[in-house]
Amino acid sequence: MSHGPVTLAVLDDATIRSLLVWPDVIELIDVTFAADARGQATVLPVVGHSLNGGRYSLKTSHLRLGNGEEMLEVFGLKMGSYFPGNVERHLPTHSAAMLLGDPRTGQPAALLAANAITEFRTAAAGAVAARRLAREDASVVALFGTGGQARAQIEALTHVRSVREVRVWSRSRERAESFVDRLNLPGVTAKVVMDGQAACHEADLVVTVTPATRAIIEREWITPGTHVNAMGSDAPGKQELDPALVASAKVVVDRRGQSVGIGELQAPVARGLMRVEDVHAELGEVCAALRPGRENDREITVFDSTGVSFQDTALAGMALRVATARQALKSVSL
Repeated sequence: MSHGPVTLAVLDDATIRSLLVWPDVIELIDVTFAADARGQATVLPVVGHSLNGGRYSLKTSHLRLGNGEEMLEVFGLKMGSYFPGNVERHLPTHSAAMLLGDPRTGQPAALLAANAITEFRTAAAGAVAARRLAREDASVVALFGTGGQARAQIEALTHVRSVREVRVWSRSRERAESFVDRLNLPGVTAKVVMDGQAACHEADLVVTVTPATRAIIEREWITPGTHVNAMGSDAPGKQELDPALVASAKVVVDRRGQSVGIGELQAPVARGLMRVEDVHAELGEVCAALRPGRENDREITVFDSTGVSFQDTALAGMALRVATARQALKSVSL
Protein backbone atom coordinates (compact mmCIF):
# COMPACT_ATOMS: atom_id res chain seq x y z
CA MET A 1 0.00 0.00 0.00
CA SER A 2 1.35 3.42 -0.91
CA HIS A 3 1.88 6.04 1.78
CA GLY A 4 -0.35 9.09 1.99
CA PRO A 5 0.29 12.14 4.16
CA VAL A 6 1.43 11.47 7.72
CA THR A 7 -0.75 13.29 10.25
CA LEU A 8 0.86 14.00 13.62
CA ALA A 9 -0.64 15.38 16.79
CA VAL A 10 1.47 18.33 17.92
CA LEU A 11 2.09 19.76 21.39
CA ASP A 12 4.29 22.75 22.17
CA ASP A 13 6.09 23.45 25.44
CA ALA A 14 3.67 26.16 26.57
CA THR A 15 0.66 23.87 26.16
CA ILE A 16 2.42 21.02 27.95
CA ARG A 17 3.30 23.29 30.89
CA SER A 18 -0.35 24.34 31.16
CA LEU A 19 -1.48 20.69 31.28
CA LEU A 20 0.92 19.23 33.86
CA VAL A 21 0.61 19.57 37.64
CA TRP A 22 3.31 18.42 40.06
CA PRO A 23 1.37 15.90 42.20
CA ASP A 24 0.19 14.00 39.10
CA VAL A 25 3.61 14.09 37.46
CA ILE A 26 5.41 12.89 40.60
CA GLU A 27 2.94 10.04 41.07
CA LEU A 28 3.26 9.01 37.41
CA ILE A 29 7.06 8.97 37.58
CA ASP A 30 6.97 6.93 40.82
CA VAL A 31 4.63 4.38 39.22
CA THR A 32 6.72 4.34 36.05
CA PHE A 33 9.95 3.56 37.90
CA ALA A 34 8.16 0.75 39.74
CA ALA A 35 6.81 -0.60 36.43
CA ASP A 36 10.34 -0.65 35.03
CA ALA A 37 11.52 -2.75 37.99
CA ARG A 38 8.70 -5.20 37.26
CA GLY A 39 9.75 -5.56 33.63
CA GLN A 40 7.02 -3.43 32.08
CA ALA A 41 9.40 -1.05 30.29
CA THR A 42 11.80 -1.72 27.43
CA VAL A 43 14.65 0.77 27.31
CA LEU A 44 17.19 0.79 24.49
CA PRO A 45 20.78 1.96 25.03
CA VAL A 46 21.38 5.70 24.84
CA VAL A 47 23.02 6.86 21.61
CA GLY A 48 25.11 10.01 21.93
CA HIS A 49 27.59 12.03 19.90
CA SER A 50 29.67 15.17 20.46
CA LEU A 51 30.01 17.82 17.76
CA ASN A 52 30.92 21.49 17.41
CA GLY A 53 31.41 21.96 21.14
CA GLY A 54 28.09 20.37 22.07
CA ARG A 55 26.48 16.98 22.43
CA TYR A 56 23.22 15.33 21.47
CA SER A 57 21.67 12.05 22.54
CA LEU A 58 18.81 9.79 21.48
CA LYS A 59 16.76 7.94 24.09
CA THR A 60 13.98 5.53 23.19
CA SER A 61 11.65 3.15 25.03
CA HIS A 62 8.34 1.27 25.09
CA LEU A 63 6.21 1.37 28.21
CA ARG A 64 2.92 -0.18 29.30
CA LEU A 65 1.21 1.02 32.48
CA GLY A 66 -2.03 -0.30 33.97
CA ASN A 67 -4.78 -2.37 32.41
CA GLY A 68 -8.09 -2.00 30.62
CA GLU A 69 -9.39 1.39 29.54
CA GLU A 70 -6.95 3.20 31.83
CA MET A 71 -3.91 1.47 30.34
CA LEU A 72 -1.22 3.83 29.08
CA GLU A 73 0.96 2.31 26.36
CA VAL A 74 3.53 4.52 24.69
CA PHE A 75 6.61 4.11 22.55
CA GLY A 76 8.84 6.75 21.08
CA LEU A 77 12.15 8.54 21.13
CA LYS A 78 13.61 11.83 22.30
CA MET A 79 16.46 13.80 20.82
CA GLY A 80 18.06 16.08 23.38
CA SER A 81 21.04 18.36 22.99
CA TYR A 82 23.36 20.41 25.19
CA PHE A 83 25.39 23.15 23.48
CA PRO A 84 27.00 25.41 26.10
CA GLY A 85 28.19 27.81 23.40
CA ASN A 86 24.58 28.80 22.80
CA VAL A 87 24.89 31.27 25.67
CA GLU A 88 26.86 33.54 23.34
CA ARG A 89 24.28 32.97 20.59
CA HIS A 90 21.45 33.97 22.96
CA LEU A 91 19.92 30.52 22.48
CA PRO A 92 18.95 27.86 25.05
CA THR A 93 21.80 25.52 25.96
CA HIS A 94 19.41 22.56 26.30
CA SER A 95 16.83 21.60 23.68
CA ALA A 96 14.70 18.51 23.11
CA ALA A 97 11.89 17.11 20.97
CA MET A 98 10.02 13.80 20.93
CA LEU A 99 8.41 11.59 18.29
CA LEU A 100 5.83 9.05 19.49
CA GLY A 101 4.32 6.16 17.56
CA ASP A 102 0.93 4.45 17.69
CA PRO A 103 1.61 1.22 19.67
CA ARG A 104 -1.13 -0.62 17.77
CA THR A 105 0.05 0.17 14.23
CA GLY A 106 3.60 1.45 14.57
CA GLN A 107 2.69 4.57 12.62
CA PRO A 108 4.18 7.95 13.65
CA ALA A 109 1.52 9.57 15.82
CA ALA A 110 2.72 12.66 17.69
CA LEU A 111 5.44 15.32 17.72
CA LEU A 112 6.12 17.08 21.00
CA ALA A 113 8.46 19.82 22.11
CA ALA A 114 10.19 18.10 25.02
CA ASN A 115 11.84 20.87 26.99
CA ALA A 116 8.97 21.07 29.49
CA ILE A 117 8.75 17.28 29.58
CA THR A 118 12.47 16.99 30.37
CA GLU A 119 12.19 19.64 33.09
CA PHE A 120 9.17 18.03 34.75
CA ARG A 121 10.33 14.41 34.53
CA THR A 122 13.82 15.18 35.85
CA ALA A 123 12.55 17.15 38.82
CA ALA A 124 9.86 14.54 39.48
CA ALA A 125 12.53 11.82 39.62
CA GLY A 126 14.37 13.91 42.20
CA ALA A 127 11.17 14.25 44.21
CA VAL A 128 10.48 10.51 44.02
CA ALA A 129 14.03 9.78 45.18
CA ALA A 130 13.67 12.26 48.06
CA ARG A 131 10.35 10.74 49.08
CA ARG A 132 11.96 7.29 49.21
CA LEU A 133 15.41 8.20 50.55
CA ALA A 134 15.42 11.51 52.44
CA ARG A 135 14.57 11.71 56.13
CA GLU A 136 10.91 12.42 56.84
CA ASP A 137 11.84 15.65 58.63
CA ALA A 138 14.12 16.95 55.86
CA SER A 139 13.54 20.68 55.42
CA VAL A 140 16.87 22.39 54.60
CA VAL A 141 18.10 22.11 51.01
CA ALA A 142 21.53 23.01 49.62
CA LEU A 143 21.03 23.69 45.92
CA PHE A 144 24.03 23.70 43.58
CA GLY A 145 23.15 25.26 40.23
CA THR A 146 20.74 27.98 39.13
CA GLY A 147 19.56 26.94 35.66
CA GLY A 148 15.99 26.17 34.61
CA GLN A 149 16.09 22.72 36.20
CA ALA A 150 17.09 24.20 39.56
CA ARG A 151 13.74 25.86 40.18
CA ALA A 152 11.87 22.76 39.02
CA GLN A 153 13.82 20.64 41.52
CA ILE A 154 12.78 22.85 44.43
CA GLU A 155 9.16 23.10 43.28
CA ALA A 156 8.90 19.30 43.05
CA LEU A 157 10.61 18.76 46.41
CA THR A 158 8.04 20.95 48.16
CA HIS A 159 5.42 18.33 47.25
CA VAL A 160 7.22 15.50 49.08
CA ARG A 161 9.00 17.26 51.98
CA SER A 162 8.32 20.37 54.06
CA VAL A 163 11.07 22.53 52.58
CA ARG A 164 11.57 25.70 54.60
CA GLU A 165 15.10 26.82 53.63
CA VAL A 166 17.06 26.71 50.36
CA ARG A 167 20.73 27.65 50.27
CA VAL A 168 21.72 28.54 46.72
CA TRP A 169 25.26 28.07 45.39
CA SER A 170 26.49 29.11 41.97
CA ARG A 171 29.85 29.96 40.45
CA SER A 172 28.27 33.34 39.70
CA ARG A 173 26.98 35.42 42.61
CA GLU A 174 24.90 37.44 40.16
CA ARG A 175 23.08 34.32 38.93
CA ALA A 176 22.62 33.05 42.49
CA GLU A 177 21.11 36.35 43.64
CA SER A 178 18.84 36.49 40.59
CA PHE A 179 17.65 32.94 41.28
CA VAL A 180 16.90 33.73 44.92
CA ASP A 181 14.94 36.85 43.92
CA ARG A 182 12.83 34.85 41.45
CA LEU A 183 12.23 31.66 43.47
CA ASN A 184 9.38 33.09 45.57
CA LEU A 185 7.79 29.88 46.87
CA PRO A 186 5.32 30.08 49.79
CA GLY A 187 6.91 29.14 53.11
CA VAL A 188 10.40 28.79 51.61
CA THR A 189 13.26 31.09 52.57
CA ALA A 190 16.06 31.22 49.99
CA LYS A 191 19.51 32.72 50.44
CA VAL A 192 22.79 32.85 48.55
CA VAL A 193 25.65 30.83 50.04
CA MET A 194 28.76 31.06 47.88
CA ASP A 195 30.84 28.67 50.02
CA GLY A 196 29.94 25.10 49.07
CA GLN A 197 30.89 23.59 52.40
CA ALA A 198 28.83 26.18 54.28
CA ALA A 199 25.86 25.45 52.02
CA CYS A 200 26.07 21.75 52.87
CA HIS A 201 26.57 22.27 56.62
CA GLU A 202 23.66 20.52 58.38
CA ALA A 203 21.61 20.49 55.17
CA ASP A 204 19.11 17.63 55.02
CA LEU A 205 19.04 17.49 51.23
CA VAL A 206 21.77 18.39 48.75
CA VAL A 207 20.70 18.83 45.12
CA THR A 208 23.20 19.26 42.30
CA VAL A 209 22.02 20.45 38.88
CA THR A 210 25.17 21.58 37.07
CA PRO A 211 27.20 20.60 33.98
CA ALA A 212 30.31 20.08 36.14
CA THR A 213 33.10 17.81 34.95
CA ARG A 214 34.82 17.53 38.33
CA ALA A 215 33.52 17.24 41.87
CA ILE A 216 31.80 20.26 43.38
CA ILE A 217 30.68 18.35 46.52
CA GLU A 218 33.38 16.90 48.78
CA ARG A 219 32.94 13.81 50.95
CA GLU A 220 33.73 15.59 54.21
CA TRP A 221 31.01 18.19 53.60
CA ILE A 222 28.19 15.66 53.91
CA THR A 223 27.01 14.76 57.41
CA PRO A 224 25.20 11.58 58.50
CA GLY A 225 21.51 11.56 57.61
CA THR A 226 21.89 13.68 54.47
CA HIS A 227 20.34 12.70 51.16
CA VAL A 228 21.98 13.84 47.90
CA ASN A 229 20.18 14.13 44.58
CA ALA A 230 22.88 14.24 41.88
CA MET A 231 20.95 15.33 38.79
CA GLY A 232 23.56 16.82 36.48
CA SER A 233 25.79 13.98 35.25
CA ASP A 234 24.30 12.64 32.04
CA ALA A 235 27.22 12.38 29.63
CA PRO A 236 30.74 10.92 29.55
CA GLY A 237 33.14 12.98 31.65
CA LYS A 238 30.51 14.75 33.75
CA GLN A 239 30.92 14.61 37.53
CA GLU A 240 29.43 16.54 40.46
CA LEU A 241 30.27 14.38 43.50
CA ASP A 242 33.52 13.38 45.14
CA PRO A 243 34.07 9.70 44.15
CA ALA A 244 34.81 8.95 47.82
CA LEU A 245 31.33 10.22 48.73
CA VAL A 246 29.67 7.99 46.15
CA ALA A 247 31.74 4.97 47.23
CA SER A 248 30.88 5.40 50.92
CA ALA A 249 27.14 6.19 50.60
CA LYS A 250 24.06 4.06 50.04
CA VAL A 251 23.71 4.63 46.30
CA VAL A 252 20.47 4.37 44.33
CA VAL A 253 20.58 4.98 40.57
CA ASP A 254 17.96 5.32 37.87
CA ARG A 255 19.71 2.75 35.66
CA ARG A 256 22.93 0.93 36.59
CA GLY A 257 24.28 0.77 33.05
CA GLN A 258 23.67 4.43 32.40
CA SER A 259 25.14 5.49 35.74
CA VAL A 260 28.40 3.72 34.95
CA GLY A 261 28.53 5.05 31.39
CA ILE A 262 27.34 8.64 31.78
CA GLY A 263 26.54 9.21 35.47
CA GLU A 264 28.18 9.57 38.86
CA LEU A 265 29.52 6.00 38.90
CA GLN A 266 31.98 6.83 36.12
CA ALA A 267 34.75 8.11 38.40
CA PRO A 268 34.49 5.79 41.46
CA VAL A 269 34.25 2.65 39.30
CA ALA A 270 37.13 3.74 37.07
CA ARG A 271 39.28 4.42 40.14
CA GLY A 272 38.45 1.08 41.74
CA LEU A 273 36.65 2.67 44.70
CA MET A 274 33.48 0.65 44.08
CA ARG A 275 31.90 -1.86 41.72
CA VAL A 276 28.56 -1.71 39.98
CA GLU A 277 27.51 -4.53 42.31
CA ASP A 278 27.95 -2.12 45.24
CA VAL A 279 24.96 -0.06 44.09
CA HIS A 280 22.18 -0.56 46.62
CA ALA A 281 19.33 -0.46 44.11
CA GLU A 282 17.77 1.12 41.08
CA LEU A 283 15.09 3.64 42.03
CA GLY A 284 12.42 1.45 40.47
CA GLU A 285 13.33 -1.40 42.80
CA VAL A 286 12.75 0.90 45.77
CA CYS A 287 9.47 2.25 44.33
CA ALA A 288 8.26 -1.33 43.75
CA ALA A 289 9.25 -2.33 47.32
CA LEU A 290 11.73 -4.86 45.96
CA ARG A 291 14.56 -3.13 47.84
CA PRO A 292 14.41 -0.90 50.93
CA GLY A 293 14.93 2.85 50.75
CA ARG A 294 16.27 4.76 53.75
CA GLU A 295 16.63 2.40 56.71
CA ASN A 296 17.77 4.79 59.46
CA ASP A 297 18.29 8.48 60.13
CA ARG A 298 22.10 8.24 60.04
CA GLU A 299 22.53 6.90 56.53
CA ILE A 300 24.05 9.05 53.80
CA THR A 301 22.07 8.31 50.66
CA VAL A 302 22.82 9.32 47.08
CA PHE A 303 20.51 9.21 44.07
CA ASP A 304 22.24 9.40 40.70
CA SER A 305 19.91 10.56 37.94
CA THR A 306 21.06 10.18 34.33
CA GLY A 307 17.57 10.41 32.83
CA VAL A 308 15.87 7.26 31.53
CA SER A 309 13.77 7.21 28.38
CA PHE A 310 10.70 5.71 30.04
CA GLN A 311 10.35 8.91 32.11
CA ASP A 312 9.97 10.90 28.88
CA THR A 313 7.65 8.41 27.20
CA ALA A 314 5.37 8.12 30.22
CA LEU A 315 5.07 11.87 30.66
CA ALA A 316 4.57 12.45 26.94
CA GLY A 317 1.79 9.87 27.02
CA MET A 318 0.15 11.62 29.97
CA ALA A 319 0.41 15.01 28.24
CA LEU A 320 -1.21 13.63 25.09
CA ARG A 321 -4.01 12.01 27.06
CA VAL A 322 -4.78 15.21 29.00
CA ALA A 323 -4.48 17.35 25.86
CA THR A 324 -6.93 15.09 24.04
CA ALA A 325 -9.43 15.27 26.90
CA ARG A 326 -9.17 19.08 26.96
CA GLN A 327 -9.20 19.41 23.17
CA ALA A 328 -5.81 21.14 23.27
CA LEU A 329 -4.16 19.14 20.47
CA LYS A 330 -3.08 20.59 17.16
CA SER A 331 -2.09 18.51 14.14
CA VAL A 332 0.16 18.72 11.12
CA SER A 333 0.21 16.68 7.92
CA LEU A 334 3.53 15.84 6.28
